Amino acid sequence: MLKFLTNNYHWVMLLLIWSVYTCFGIVSGSLAPISPLLITDLNFTYTQMGIILGFWQFIYIFTAMPTGNIIDKWQLKKSITIGIVVMLASMILRGLSMNFISLLLSVGLFSFGGPIASSGSPKLVATWFKEKDRGIASGIYATGPVIGNAIAFASAPIIAINIFNNWRGVSIIYGIILIIILMIWLIFAKNKSNKPEMNIEKVSYKKLIKIHTVKIIMLLSIIFFFISHSLGAWAPSVLIDKNFSITSAGYITSISTIISLISLLFITSLFKKGKRKNAIIYILLISALASLGIAFFSGLKLILSIFLIFSVKRALMPLSTLILMEHKDIGPQKIGTAAGMFFASAEIGGFSGPFIIGFIRDLTNSHQIGFIFSAILCLTGIFFAFKLNETEDYTINNK
Repeated sequence: MLKFLTNNYHWVMLLLIWSVYTCFGIVSGSLAPISPLLITDLNFTYTQMGIILGFWQFIYIFTAMPTGNIIDKWQLKKSITIGIVVMLASMILRGLSMNFISLLLSVGLFSFGGPIASSGSPKLVATWFKEKDRGIASGIYATGPVIGNAIAFASAPIIAINIFNNWRGVSIIYGIILIIILMIWLIFAKNKSNKPEMNIEKVSYKKLIKIHTVKIIMLLSIIFFFISHSLGAWAPSVLIDKNFSITSAGYITSISTIISLISLLFITSLFKKGKRKNAIIYILLISALASLGIAFFSGLKLILSIFLIFSVKRALMPLSTLILMEHKDIGPQKIGTAAGMFFASAEIGGFSGPFIIGFIRDLTNSHQIGFIFSAILCLTGIFFAFKLNETEDYTINNK
Protein backbone atom coordinates (compact mmCIF):
# COMPACT_ATOMS: atom_id res chain seq x y z
CA MET A 1 0.00 0.00 0.00
CA LEU A 2 2.81 2.39 0.92
CA LYS A 3 4.60 1.63 -2.34
CA PHE A 4 1.41 2.20 -4.29
CA LEU A 5 0.90 5.61 -2.66
CA THR A 6 4.52 6.55 -3.25
CA ASN A 7 4.30 5.65 -6.94
CA ASN A 8 0.99 7.47 -7.36
CA TYR A 9 1.52 10.44 -5.06
CA HIS A 10 0.77 12.84 -7.89
CA TRP A 11 -2.90 11.87 -7.51
CA VAL A 12 -2.71 12.58 -3.78
CA MET A 13 -1.27 16.00 -4.58
CA LEU A 14 -4.08 16.59 -7.07
CA LEU A 15 -6.65 15.76 -4.40
CA LEU A 16 -4.94 18.20 -2.03
CA ILE A 17 -4.86 21.09 -4.53
CA TRP A 18 -8.45 20.29 -5.52
CA SER A 19 -9.42 20.69 -1.85
CA VAL A 20 -7.64 24.05 -1.69
CA TYR A 21 -9.27 25.21 -4.93
CA THR A 22 -12.66 24.09 -3.61
CA CYS A 23 -12.04 26.33 -0.58
CA PHE A 24 -11.35 29.13 -3.07
CA GLY A 25 -14.86 28.54 -4.44
CA ILE A 26 -16.40 28.43 -0.96
CA VAL A 27 -14.81 31.72 0.10
CA SER A 28 -15.52 33.54 -3.18
CA GLY A 29 -19.15 32.39 -3.14
CA SER A 30 -19.83 32.87 0.57
CA LEU A 31 -21.38 36.37 0.51
CA ALA A 32 -23.78 36.29 -2.45
CA PRO A 33 -26.31 33.82 -0.95
CA ILE A 34 -26.51 35.80 2.31
CA SER A 35 -26.38 39.29 0.79
CA PRO A 36 -29.99 40.14 1.83
CA LEU A 37 -28.97 39.54 5.46
CA LEU A 38 -25.92 41.78 5.08
CA ILE A 39 -27.96 44.54 3.45
CA THR A 40 -30.40 44.49 6.37
CA ASP A 41 -27.89 44.09 9.21
CA LEU A 42 -25.29 46.62 8.02
CA ASN A 43 -27.71 48.99 6.28
CA PHE A 44 -26.10 48.60 2.87
CA THR A 45 -27.57 49.86 -0.37
CA TYR A 46 -27.77 47.41 -3.27
CA THR A 47 -25.05 49.43 -4.98
CA GLN A 48 -22.73 48.96 -1.98
CA MET A 49 -23.49 45.25 -1.90
CA GLY A 50 -22.75 45.00 -5.61
CA ILE A 51 -19.39 46.72 -5.13
CA ILE A 52 -18.48 44.29 -2.34
CA LEU A 53 -19.46 41.21 -4.37
CA GLY A 54 -17.35 42.30 -7.34
CA PHE A 55 -14.43 43.87 -5.46
CA TRP A 56 -12.28 40.75 -5.17
CA GLN A 57 -12.40 40.25 -8.95
CA PHE A 58 -11.31 43.85 -9.52
CA ILE A 59 -8.32 43.55 -7.14
CA TYR A 60 -7.54 40.13 -8.68
CA ILE A 61 -6.61 41.88 -11.92
CA PHE A 62 -3.64 43.49 -10.17
CA THR A 63 -2.58 40.65 -7.83
CA ALA A 64 -2.77 37.60 -10.13
CA MET A 65 0.50 38.31 -11.96
CA PRO A 66 2.78 38.95 -8.95
CA THR A 67 1.33 36.00 -7.01
CA GLY A 68 1.84 33.77 -10.05
CA ASN A 69 5.46 34.88 -10.15
CA ILE A 70 5.82 34.05 -6.45
CA ILE A 71 4.66 30.49 -7.14
CA ASP A 72 7.44 30.07 -9.71
CA LYS A 73 10.09 31.49 -7.38
CA TRP A 74 9.05 29.68 -4.19
CA GLN A 75 8.34 26.03 -3.55
CA LEU A 76 4.74 25.05 -4.19
CA LYS A 77 4.00 23.83 -0.66
CA LYS A 78 5.11 27.12 0.88
CA SER A 79 3.20 29.21 -1.68
CA ILE A 80 -0.09 27.35 -1.28
CA THR A 81 0.25 27.45 2.51
CA ILE A 82 0.45 31.25 2.37
CA GLY A 83 -2.53 31.33 0.02
CA ILE A 84 -4.68 29.29 2.42
CA VAL A 85 -3.66 31.45 5.39
CA VAL A 86 -4.62 34.64 3.51
CA MET A 87 -7.98 33.16 2.46
CA LEU A 88 -8.57 32.15 6.10
CA ALA A 89 -7.74 35.69 7.29
CA SER A 90 -10.17 37.11 4.73
CA MET A 91 -12.93 34.81 5.95
CA ILE A 92 -12.35 35.62 9.64
CA LEU A 93 -12.25 39.38 9.02
CA ARG A 94 -15.54 39.21 7.10
CA GLY A 95 -17.21 37.84 10.19
CA LEU A 96 -15.79 40.70 12.26
CA SER A 97 -16.77 43.45 9.80
CA MET A 98 -19.04 46.19 11.16
CA ASN A 99 -19.40 48.49 8.15
CA PHE A 100 -18.94 48.88 4.41
CA ILE A 101 -15.23 49.73 4.45
CA SER A 102 -14.20 46.88 6.78
CA LEU A 103 -16.14 44.30 4.78
CA LEU A 104 -14.80 45.69 1.51
CA LEU A 105 -11.20 45.43 2.74
CA SER A 106 -11.71 41.90 4.05
CA VAL A 107 -13.09 40.84 0.66
CA GLY A 108 -10.18 42.57 -1.07
CA LEU A 109 -7.72 40.60 1.08
CA PHE A 110 -8.98 37.41 -0.54
CA SER A 111 -7.50 38.65 -3.83
CA PHE A 112 -4.00 38.22 -2.40
CA GLY A 113 -4.54 34.56 -1.44
CA GLY A 114 -7.02 33.37 -4.05
CA PRO A 115 -4.66 33.83 -7.04
CA ILE A 116 -2.11 31.55 -5.36
CA ALA A 117 -4.69 28.75 -5.44
CA SER A 118 -5.82 29.45 -9.01
CA SER A 119 -2.27 29.78 -10.41
CA GLY A 120 -0.87 27.07 -8.14
CA SER A 121 -3.25 24.45 -9.52
CA PRO A 122 -1.85 24.40 -13.09
CA LYS A 123 1.64 24.69 -11.57
CA LEU A 124 1.04 21.48 -9.62
CA VAL A 125 -0.33 19.67 -12.67
CA ALA A 126 2.62 20.76 -14.81
CA THR A 127 5.13 19.76 -12.13
CA TRP A 128 3.68 16.45 -10.94
CA PHE A 129 1.91 14.99 -13.99
CA LYS A 130 3.13 13.54 -17.25
CA GLU A 131 1.73 14.95 -20.46
CA LYS A 132 -0.70 12.07 -21.03
CA ASP A 133 -2.48 12.67 -17.71
CA ARG A 134 -2.50 16.46 -17.66
CA GLY A 135 -5.84 16.77 -19.46
CA ILE A 136 -7.86 14.75 -16.94
CA ALA A 137 -5.88 16.26 -14.04
CA SER A 138 -6.68 19.80 -15.24
CA GLY A 139 -10.33 18.88 -15.63
CA ILE A 140 -10.44 17.53 -12.07
CA TYR A 141 -8.83 20.55 -10.39
CA ALA A 142 -11.02 22.93 -12.40
CA THR A 143 -14.13 21.40 -10.81
CA GLY A 144 -12.95 22.63 -7.39
CA PRO A 145 -14.20 26.25 -7.46
CA VAL A 146 -17.45 25.18 -9.13
CA ILE A 147 -18.17 22.68 -6.36
CA GLY A 148 -17.00 25.22 -3.77
CA ASN A 149 -19.47 27.81 -5.09
CA ALA A 150 -22.23 25.19 -5.04
CA ILE A 151 -21.41 24.32 -1.41
CA ALA A 152 -21.52 28.01 -0.46
CA PHE A 153 -24.80 28.70 -2.23
CA ALA A 154 -26.42 25.63 -0.66
CA SER A 155 -25.05 25.89 2.87
CA ALA A 156 -24.49 29.59 3.65
CA PRO A 157 -28.21 30.45 4.08
CA ILE A 158 -28.73 27.36 6.27
CA ILE A 159 -25.72 28.24 8.45
CA ALA A 160 -26.75 31.87 8.75
CA ILE A 161 -30.49 31.41 9.33
CA ASN A 162 -31.08 27.93 10.75
CA ILE A 163 -27.91 27.32 12.78
CA PHE A 164 -26.56 30.68 14.01
CA ASN A 165 -29.43 33.04 13.27
CA ASN A 166 -26.67 35.44 12.21
CA TRP A 167 -24.77 35.83 8.95
CA ARG A 168 -21.45 35.96 10.85
CA GLY A 169 -21.78 32.25 11.61
CA VAL A 170 -20.84 31.55 8.00
CA SER A 171 -17.34 32.85 8.71
CA ILE A 172 -17.02 30.49 11.69
CA ILE A 173 -17.99 27.32 9.80
CA TYR A 174 -16.05 28.14 6.64
CA GLY A 175 -13.09 29.28 8.74
CA ILE A 176 -13.02 25.87 10.45
CA ILE A 177 -13.08 24.17 7.04
CA LEU A 178 -10.12 26.28 5.91
CA ILE A 179 -8.17 25.43 9.07
CA ILE A 180 -8.78 21.71 8.49
CA ILE A 181 -7.64 21.97 4.86
CA LEU A 182 -4.57 23.96 5.96
CA MET A 183 -3.61 21.22 8.45
CA ILE A 184 -4.11 18.48 5.85
CA TRP A 185 -2.04 20.43 3.32
CA LEU A 186 0.81 20.98 5.79
CA ILE A 187 0.88 17.28 6.74
CA PHE A 188 0.55 15.61 3.35
CA ALA A 189 1.73 18.08 0.69
CA LYS A 190 5.20 17.57 -0.75
CA ASN A 191 7.47 19.49 -3.08
CA LYS A 192 8.38 17.66 -6.24
CA SER A 193 12.09 16.78 -6.33
CA ASN A 194 13.70 19.33 -8.61
CA LYS A 195 15.17 18.04 -11.85
CA PRO A 196 17.98 19.92 -13.60
CA GLU A 197 15.54 21.58 -16.02
CA MET A 198 13.42 22.78 -13.11
CA ASN A 199 16.03 25.22 -11.82
CA ILE A 200 14.29 28.53 -11.31
CA GLU A 201 15.45 31.44 -13.41
CA LYS A 202 14.14 34.97 -13.12
CA VAL A 203 10.88 35.02 -15.05
CA SER A 204 10.28 38.20 -17.01
CA TYR A 205 6.75 39.28 -17.92
CA LYS A 206 8.21 41.16 -20.88
CA LYS A 207 9.74 37.97 -22.25
CA LEU A 208 6.61 35.92 -21.68
CA ILE A 209 4.36 38.49 -23.36
CA LYS A 210 6.56 38.24 -26.48
CA ILE A 211 5.35 34.68 -26.95
CA HIS A 212 2.59 34.73 -29.55
CA THR A 213 0.59 32.04 -27.75
CA VAL A 214 0.61 33.97 -24.47
CA LYS A 215 -0.70 37.13 -26.15
CA ILE A 216 -3.54 35.27 -27.86
CA ILE A 217 -4.49 33.33 -24.72
CA MET A 218 -4.59 36.55 -22.67
CA LEU A 219 -6.90 38.17 -25.21
CA LEU A 220 -9.12 35.10 -25.28
CA SER A 221 -9.20 34.89 -21.49
CA ILE A 222 -11.00 38.25 -21.32
CA ILE A 223 -13.72 36.87 -23.59
CA PHE A 224 -13.85 33.53 -21.73
CA PHE A 225 -14.45 35.10 -18.33
CA PHE A 226 -16.80 37.75 -19.71
CA ILE A 227 -19.06 34.99 -21.05
CA SER A 228 -18.70 32.68 -18.04
CA HIS A 229 -19.19 35.29 -15.29
CA SER A 230 -22.01 37.06 -17.13
CA LEU A 231 -23.92 33.84 -17.55
CA GLY A 232 -23.34 32.81 -13.96
CA ALA A 233 -24.54 36.19 -12.71
CA TRP A 234 -27.56 36.69 -14.95
CA ALA A 235 -28.90 33.24 -15.98
CA PRO A 236 -31.44 33.13 -13.11
CA SER A 237 -32.57 36.67 -13.92
CA VAL A 238 -33.02 35.79 -17.61
CA LEU A 239 -35.20 32.83 -16.66
CA ILE A 240 -37.30 34.91 -14.26
CA ASP A 241 -37.74 37.63 -16.91
CA LYS A 242 -39.09 34.94 -19.23
CA ASN A 243 -41.77 33.81 -16.77
CA PHE A 244 -39.96 31.10 -14.80
CA SER A 245 -40.43 31.12 -11.04
CA ILE A 246 -37.52 31.89 -8.72
CA THR A 247 -37.52 28.24 -7.59
CA SER A 248 -37.51 26.92 -11.15
CA ALA A 249 -34.71 29.30 -12.11
CA GLY A 250 -32.66 27.99 -9.17
CA TYR A 251 -33.25 24.37 -10.17
CA ILE A 252 -32.35 25.00 -13.80
CA THR A 253 -29.14 26.81 -12.83
CA SER A 254 -28.19 24.01 -10.43
CA ILE A 255 -28.74 21.33 -13.08
CA SER A 256 -26.66 23.41 -15.50
CA THR A 257 -23.80 23.42 -12.99
CA ILE A 258 -23.91 19.63 -12.67
CA ILE A 259 -23.87 19.29 -16.46
CA SER A 260 -20.85 21.61 -16.65
CA LEU A 261 -18.88 19.47 -14.17
CA ILE A 262 -19.43 16.28 -16.15
CA SER A 263 -18.59 17.88 -19.50
CA LEU A 264 -15.53 19.61 -18.02
CA LEU A 265 -13.86 16.27 -17.29
CA PHE A 266 -14.91 14.86 -20.66
CA ILE A 267 -13.69 17.77 -22.80
CA THR A 268 -10.29 18.18 -21.11
CA SER A 269 -9.66 14.41 -21.42
CA LEU A 270 -10.86 14.12 -25.02
CA PHE A 271 -8.82 16.93 -26.58
CA LYS A 272 -5.14 16.14 -26.21
CA LYS A 273 -2.09 18.26 -26.99
CA GLY A 274 -2.31 19.70 -30.50
CA LYS A 275 -6.13 19.50 -30.55
CA ARG A 276 -6.96 22.02 -27.82
CA LYS A 277 -7.08 24.95 -30.24
CA ASN A 278 -9.84 23.12 -32.10
CA ALA A 279 -11.70 22.52 -28.83
CA ILE A 280 -11.61 26.25 -28.01
CA ILE A 281 -12.97 27.13 -31.46
CA TYR A 282 -15.80 24.58 -31.14
CA ILE A 283 -16.69 25.82 -27.65
CA LEU A 284 -16.78 29.46 -28.73
CA LEU A 285 -18.99 28.59 -31.71
CA ILE A 286 -21.39 26.62 -29.50
CA SER A 287 -21.36 29.47 -26.95
CA ALA A 288 -22.22 32.02 -29.66
CA LEU A 289 -25.18 29.95 -30.84
CA ALA A 290 -26.35 29.29 -27.27
CA SER A 291 -26.06 33.01 -26.39
CA LEU A 292 -28.34 33.82 -29.32
CA GLY A 293 -30.71 31.13 -28.05
CA ILE A 294 -30.75 32.80 -24.62
CA ALA A 295 -31.42 36.16 -26.30
CA PHE A 296 -34.33 35.04 -28.49
CA PHE A 297 -35.83 31.83 -27.10
CA SER A 298 -38.18 31.14 -24.21
CA GLY A 299 -39.55 28.00 -22.57
CA LEU A 300 -37.83 24.68 -23.31
CA LYS A 301 -35.59 26.16 -26.02
CA LEU A 302 -34.27 28.70 -23.53
CA ILE A 303 -33.52 25.96 -20.98
CA LEU A 304 -31.70 23.90 -23.63
CA SER A 305 -29.67 26.96 -24.67
CA ILE A 306 -28.57 27.50 -21.06
CA PHE A 307 -27.73 23.80 -20.65
CA LEU A 308 -25.74 23.93 -23.90
CA ILE A 309 -23.52 26.88 -22.97
CA PHE A 310 -22.99 25.60 -19.42
CA SER A 311 -21.94 22.23 -20.86
CA VAL A 312 -18.92 23.73 -22.65
CA LYS A 313 -17.91 27.06 -21.12
CA ARG A 314 -16.05 25.80 -18.03
CA ALA A 315 -13.54 23.84 -20.15
CA LEU A 316 -12.08 27.04 -21.61
CA MET A 317 -9.94 27.84 -18.54
CA PRO A 318 -8.17 24.44 -18.14
CA LEU A 319 -7.74 24.12 -21.93
CA SER A 320 -5.97 27.49 -21.94
CA THR A 321 -3.67 26.70 -19.01
CA LEU A 322 -2.83 23.35 -20.61
CA ILE A 323 -1.75 25.11 -23.80
CA LEU A 324 0.43 27.44 -21.72
CA MET A 325 2.03 24.77 -19.53
CA GLU A 326 2.90 22.60 -22.55
CA HIS A 327 4.51 25.44 -24.50
CA LYS A 328 8.23 24.71 -24.70
CA ASP A 329 9.19 28.18 -23.46
CA ILE A 330 6.88 28.07 -20.45
CA GLY A 331 6.57 24.55 -19.05
CA PRO A 332 6.53 23.72 -15.32
CA GLN A 333 9.19 26.36 -14.56
CA LYS A 334 7.15 29.36 -15.66
CA ILE A 335 3.52 28.20 -15.62
CA GLY A 336 2.85 29.99 -12.32
CA THR A 337 3.76 33.34 -13.86
CA ALA A 338 2.00 32.54 -17.14
CA ALA A 339 -1.14 31.42 -15.29
CA GLY A 340 -1.01 34.63 -13.25
CA MET A 341 -0.96 36.61 -16.49
CA PHE A 342 -3.91 34.55 -17.75
CA PHE A 343 -6.02 35.19 -14.64
CA ALA A 344 -5.06 38.88 -14.49
CA SER A 345 -6.40 39.49 -18.00
CA ALA A 346 -9.30 37.05 -17.52
CA GLU A 347 -10.67 38.92 -14.53
CA ILE A 348 -10.97 42.05 -16.66
CA GLY A 349 -13.71 40.14 -18.42
CA GLY A 350 -14.89 38.53 -15.20
CA PHE A 351 -15.33 41.90 -13.50
CA SER A 352 -16.73 43.84 -16.46
CA GLY A 353 -18.98 41.15 -17.93
CA PRO A 354 -21.74 41.06 -15.29
CA PHE A 355 -21.61 44.86 -15.02
CA ILE A 356 -21.95 45.45 -18.78
CA ILE A 357 -24.76 42.91 -19.19
CA GLY A 358 -26.55 44.44 -16.19
CA PHE A 359 -26.03 47.96 -17.53
CA ILE A 360 -27.50 46.98 -20.91
CA ARG A 361 -30.42 45.38 -19.06
CA ASP A 362 -31.10 48.66 -17.25
CA LEU A 363 -30.93 50.63 -20.52
CA THR A 364 -33.12 48.32 -22.60
CA ASN A 365 -35.26 46.63 -19.92
CA SER A 366 -34.24 43.30 -21.49
CA HIS A 367 -31.33 40.86 -21.48
CA GLN A 368 -31.62 40.32 -25.24
CA ILE A 369 -29.11 42.93 -26.45
CA GLY A 370 -26.63 41.87 -23.76
CA PHE A 371 -26.55 38.25 -24.88
CA ILE A 372 -26.42 39.25 -28.56
CA PHE A 373 -23.31 41.20 -27.56
CA SER A 374 -21.99 38.04 -25.84
CA ALA A 375 -22.52 36.07 -29.06
CA ILE A 376 -20.56 38.68 -31.03
CA LEU A 377 -17.73 38.42 -28.48
CA CYS A 378 -17.65 34.63 -28.92
CA LEU A 379 -17.37 35.01 -32.69
CA THR A 380 -14.57 37.54 -32.17
CA GLY A 381 -12.87 34.97 -29.94
CA ILE A 382 -12.98 32.42 -32.77
CA PHE A 383 -11.02 34.85 -34.95
CA PHE A 384 -8.28 35.07 -32.31
CA ALA A 385 -8.38 31.33 -31.58
CA PHE A 386 -7.53 30.55 -35.21
CA LYS A 387 -4.28 32.46 -34.62
CA LEU A 388 -3.23 30.06 -31.84
CA ASN A 389 -0.26 27.85 -32.64
CA GLU A 390 0.17 24.98 -30.18
CA THR A 391 3.43 23.94 -31.83
CA GLU A 392 4.89 27.46 -31.85
CA ASP A 393 8.66 27.39 -32.35
CA TYR A 394 9.75 30.41 -30.34
CA THR A 395 12.66 30.78 -27.98
CA ILE A 396 11.96 33.04 -25.04
CA ASN A 397 15.49 34.40 -25.06
CA ASN A 398 15.12 35.70 -28.60
CA LYS A 399 15.15 39.48 -28.89
